[in-house]
Amino acid sequence: MQIKNLHYLKEWAELNVIAIVLGIFGALGAIIFAKMIDYSKYFFETIFQRGFFEALSIIFIPAIGGLIVGPTIYKYCKESKGHGIPEVMYAINAKGSIIRKRVAFFKTIVSAITIGSGGSAGREGPIAQIGASIGSAFGQFFKFDERKIRILVMCGLSSGLSAAFNTPLGGAIFGFELILSSFSPLSVIPIALASVISVSFSRAFLGQEAMIHAIPFAFNPAEVPFYMLLGVVMGVASYVFIKIFYVIEDSFEKAKIPFYYKPAIGGILTGLIGFSFVQYGVLGGGFEGINSALSGRIGLSLLLLLFVAKMLATSFTLGSGASGGLFSPSLYLGSMLGGAMGLIFAQIAPNTVSYPEAYALIGMGAFFASVAKVPLTCIVMIPEMTSDYSIIPAIMLSVMVSYGVSIIFLGRSSIDTIKLDRKLSTVKSFSKDLNDVRASDIMSKEIISMEPDMPLKKFWDYVKKYKKLGFPVIKDGELLGVISNHKVKNIDSKKIPFLKIMDAMSPPTYVFPYDDVPKILGIMDDRKCGRVLVLDPTSKQIYGIITKSDLLKAYRIAKNRGDDEDRFKISEEFEREVSTVSHKIYHKIKWPKIK
Repeated sequence: MQIKNLHYLKEWAELNVIAIVLGIFGALGAIIFAKMIDYSKYFFETIFQRGFFEALSIIFIPAIGGLIVGPTIYKYCKESKGHGIPEVMYAINAKGSIIRKRVAFFKTIVSAITIGSGGSAGREGPIAQIGASIGSAFGQFFKFDERKIRILVMCGLSSGLSAAFNTPLGGAIFGFELILSSFSPLSVIPIALASVISVSFSRAFLGQEAMIHAIPFAFNPAEVPFYMLLGVVMGVASYVFIKIFYVIEDSFEKAKIPFYYKPAIGGILTGLIGFSFVQYGVLGGGFEGINSALSGRIGLSLLLLLFVAKMLATSFTLGSGASGGLFSPSLYLGSMLGGAMGLIFAQIAPNTVSYPEAYALIGMGAFFASVAKVPLTCIVMIPEMTSDYSIIPAIMLSVMVSYGVSIIFLGRSSIDTIKLDRKLSTVKSFSKDLNDVRASDIMSKEIISMEPDMPLKKFWDYVKKYKKLGFPVIKDGELLGVISNHKVKNIDSKKIPFLKIMDAMSPPTYVFPYDDVPKILGIMDDRKCGRVLVLDPTSKQIYGIITKSDLLKAYRIAKNRGDDEDRFKISEEFEREVSTVSHKIYHKIKWPKIK
């Protein structure tokens, strides 16, 4: 028992130490990201907003940003598309919390460009994904199991959010509420510690000033019916926003336009909408508009108009494939609609509603709680952002009602989980059956190998003859490595006649006959390879080889083993994609002409 306790203490202390480091990295990420947004905004305003067409250029600046963002996402990091949180949730649920290391770098760049060029998006989604990818990288570096990596992912996510919005408690609760399904000291304390460290570190550089400036608030029991009615309105409005958002996103996905042009088209539409409302924050994160609503400087008609404009601008920006978060736009929408309802309530009961501006602040929490299904986060984070905790009772009432109304319309789904459920629909149906399919069930036993002393130019002859893109390199029955098209095609064709196979081979990637398909998929994805060898665990002799086309066997086997009602759910699109990659890519290769 004592040994078990010591092991648990060691594990707990180990995670806490890494959490402290992640807190510092999360703060640095938030600081760098904020500065990059400022530089991006300065660049686009300085370069493009000049001369006679200065005002008109506002329409096209988001499109220019989209022209940069689209190709970057398409070519280098497709995970950096969208609002970030669903991608983190997908990595946790489907990839064992493994997030590619490049995500943090490219998410920072494309999100800064999107927001800086006027795209209607926030920075919380990107900074959450950036922090999560750093946490995943630490977990992979220390070779932790999936449970520990998940905790470190949440440490990175929460620390980034906490530093970005100066909300240590809200940032920590967001991770627990949205993603983690269970609480324990092993997970709670490292996440809370990372959040506190990140905020302490960021305050030293960015200061302690609140992001949102609200008027002093005093809770009035006579306004309780209005707080609850506001919750009803916010619950309905959040449902409308989610539906419009996904209608626009689905329209862009179905459009027969290359992806790298879509963010630019979304940028033009965003610019057209935000052109007349630049000073009110329809373009960008929108905090200037939020503060205007909280100070009562916007009338009823304009508040409603800004709500509709921001809803469409955000949907066009993120629905088209650009990168940014939904937290700030959701706060904006809640503040505009809440401010409008406050003015309406003040006209209905002028002697009861003394500060209609307060409803803008309450609406922020109620709206985002129903959009993202994080009521506890909103009850804590909104007061933290304003440094005014007297508003908690009013926010609790509105959040409770809005959350209940949103459940009536969407159940437990949120704007984040709807996208996650779409991605996991096929994986969930077959995950259990795929775990039962082994490497020995799907491997090809026909081994076509090359010898290390062969001239390298013979590789292309083998590719054309056997219709394969890679081969094991064997000498005297011993596996030395593998030779692949990916490696050879990057060699100068003038040097190829003087090289041998051994000069271009790589270390082999292999599995064992008893390894299951999820493990094989993870290895192929992590190593970015199109084939793995199957070796005898004792003699290390080659049993067979598994390519991407062989993975189709696994899905067909799983389909036949599954329940009758699930068999039809296998993705035909997935089969076509794998077949295309494995069987047709060699037709597109520009074969070097070697004499």
